[in-house]
Amino acid sequence: MISDRQLIESYRLGQREALECLINRYRDDLFRFCYHLSLEKQETEDLFQEVWVRVLRKLEKYDPERPFKAWLFQVTLNIHKDRYRKWKKLRERLALAWTDESSRFKETGDDAPLTEDFLMKKEEVLYLERCLRTLPKRYLAPLVLFYYEEFSYESIGEVLDVPLGTVKSRLNQGKKLLKAAMGERIE
Repeated sequence: MISDRQLIESYRLGQREALECLINRYRDDLFRFCYHLSLEKQETEDLFQEVWVRVLRKLEKYDPERPFKAWLFQVTLNIHKDRYRKWKKLRERLALAWTDESSRFKETGDDAPLTEDFLMKKEEVLYLERCLRTLPKRYLAPLVLFYYEEFSYESIGEVLDVPLGTVKSRLNQGKKLLKAAMGERIE
């Protein structure tokens, strides 16, 4: 498999297919991260597109010694912060998103019968998501990056531009707050 560094260098040398390959490589992960930040389909798509536009403009400043995915997610988070500077507004939007049926996570293309077990698991996931969204923003991003995107502590530190100790502290505190929000023990 061609490395991110090779794809970026190929794109810099004029090979447009290299950019398409890079976008395809990170499309799903980035879109999912954008969704966790935005929670609305249109805003997710807008953020996703804005990220790639910014990446194209800033690609010459990318340091190839750094993991591309961490840089990509940092760009995403920075754009998101720019778009939603006021936490109060974001909290209101999150609250609305979780009460609006069209904004909830849905299974796609699953024709399996709706068993009681399936419905209970779905409700548990939705409950977890609702509880997660009640957390202060400083804890939400590390938890999403760690549990949903499976980033290492070091990569989370790069994305958030904070030291490793801060990542560990925010994850630990975020888990405690999530546990309190859920009213039960989480691991």
